[in-house]
Amino acid sequence: MTATLPIAISAIFAEGTPDQICAALMPALCQLLECDRCFLYLRQPQTGQGRITHCYSRSPEFPNLVGATWIEEGDIAAKDPLMAIAFRTSEAVFVEDIETAGAEIVNLAYEQEGFGHRALIHAPIYYAGQLYGILEPCVFGQPRIWTDRDRQITALVQEKLSHLIPDLL
Repeated sequence: MTATLPIAISAIFAEGTPDQICAALMPALCQLLECDRCFLYLRQPQTGQGRITHCYSRSPEFPNLVGATWIEEGDIAAKDPLMAIAFRTSEAVFVEDIETAGAEIVNLAYEQEGFGHRALIHAPIYYAGQLYGILEPCVFGQPRIWTDRDRQITALVQEKLSHLIPDLL
């Protein structure tokens, strides 16, 4: 059986500019994946500079990170295991609890200080064989078991977003 996107998500990808699509996608994914916040981080692989271009938070208590920028100085992969994984593979990482995930998956202090979430999906967005972004739905305050449905939806959205990369940069 081939997985398909729910109609509400398919409709978002059906029309609008890439910016409009991403803006509508963040709250739709929060609802569909039952998350507290969802953001899209886009980066230039050649320079290692990136920023959060789109973000939706269900509540003001969860920081909206739009505009947050990073320069991936030094070896970001040594500081952030999730980025190290993203540089190696386009497969999303589903972290059910950052407090119990191993050090090979998350840098607990980095996640708590920089993002504050408890559970997350770290979904790399590749284009032309290079890492151009991360889609990150997350949950605050409690662990989260990610379902097969969550995994299928994430993979399909990653694929759709990869096609938008040339028009988002």
